[in-house]
Amino acid sequence: MSMPIGLSLALTAALAAPPAPSAPVVRPVQVEHLANGFTWVLYPFDSPGVIAYFTLVRAGSRDEVEPGKSGYAHLFEHLMFRGTAKVSAREYDERLQALGVDNNAFTTNDFTLYQATFAKDALTDLAALDADRFEHLSYARNAYKDETGAVLGEYNKDASDPLFPMQEALAALAFTKHTYGHTTIGEKRDVVAMPEAYDYSRSFFRRFYTPDDCTLFVVGDFDAATVAEIVHREYEGWKGKRAATAVAVEPEQTAPRSKALTWPTETSPRLLEGFRVPAAGTSLTDTAALAVAGSLVLGESGDLYQRLVVKEQKLLELGFGVEDAQLRDPGLLSFVAKLKETTSSDEIVAAVDDAFARVGRGEEAAEEVEAVRSHLAHAQILDLQTPQAVANALARWTALTGDPGSLANYVAALEAVTKDDVARVVRAHLTPAHRNVVTLTGPAAKGAR
Repeated sequence: MSMPIGLSLALTAALAAPPAPSAPVVRPVQVEHLANGFTWVLYPFDSPGVIAYFTLVRAGSRDEVEPGKSGYAHLFEHLMFRGTAKVSAREYDERLQALGVDNNAFTTNDFTLYQATFAKDALTDLAALDADRFEHLSYARNAYKDETGAVLGEYNKDASDPLFPMQEALAALAFTKHTYGHTTIGEKRDVVAMPEAYDYSRSFFRRFYTPDDCTLFVVGDFDAATVAEIVHREYEGWKGKRAATAVAVEPEQTAPRSKALTWPTETSPRLLEGFRVPAAGTSLTDTAALAVAGSLVLGESGDLYQRLVVKEQKLLELGFGVEDAQLRDPGLLSFVAKLKETTSSDEIVAAVDDAFARVGRGEEAAEEVEAVRSHLAHAQILDLQTPQAVANALARWTALTGDPGSLANYVAALEAVTKDDVARVVRAHLTPAHRNVVTLTGPAAKGAR
């Protein structure tokens, strides 16, 4: 569960900029299906000679419902580069390099996304390689142990950052039943046990790496008929049905929760706070309004940031990101703060509560709400300036809602958000009853807050 690093554009710059170009995503996507359930989405983009070829697997850490088996969605982000019976891992790498492919992947709570960008004349060869690994991934036990060792090393590296145990604690605090209660990399005891779970890993692959659980996004300079021919040839023989995931429904939160952590060495005090909010696909209007509300109160242009960070300097850092609150199931609208030694975490929690309460009462000036809404809408559109960015956004919103057209719908919802929408969602969700707080201090400050 990664945390935000703050808004990337100053509000004043956004307002001073010329009107944003029409969002590429406002054009309809072309969605096609094979009989086995495999879906591909076509989006022409003005990127002469370049194609983004992204494969979405709609399985993430939310699907890790078996006790003791967290972290496997992320593990497969590693294993999927281990080759097949036809193409070894070494040959796979060599062929991608020869084709000039920029190849990567990442895992989230809700999905795993495999990203390839290349020159259009590599399409036929790349598609054959990708289809082979998705249908016929093969890895020996020793290769499996190597990758599980790499994941443990990644976990240990992450754990050296004070924010990481706070993220783990916040997830466990806010989600007592749902699998969002563990982070994407998994619980340490599960990661340590991975090397002996080779057979389980093969079952995980069979359950979730199926044609009906995968969506291919082709964005850029391509011929649709050629793509269709390639998809039919390479993916039509793939068999399998996605296993249902019995994700537990998280009970409604009715009271604030908190947890205090101590870091073993000296460090600045930190605060990580999250409010329970609805799933992104429940209402795109509400999702957009929550994005505006969070940015209004916690963004760099807001009164709270300007007072606590810039003027009074009670905080060394205050970070918020819109996307972290947008999940397939009800999630958290979160922020992270690094405090000065003389600043109380209770003071910051109270200040945030007061700021949201003010917005919920409709006391924020209409022009300030509109400025933040406009900034977010412009930023969303201006982010979509490369085929990779468009493919990423299309895949993310498809994963969250199941609808390849939902990115365009979200952009439209963001364009239409009103001050009343913002006040309404704040009153419903961004209240103390839905608040989860994790604090962290160094050993000298233990028990001080």
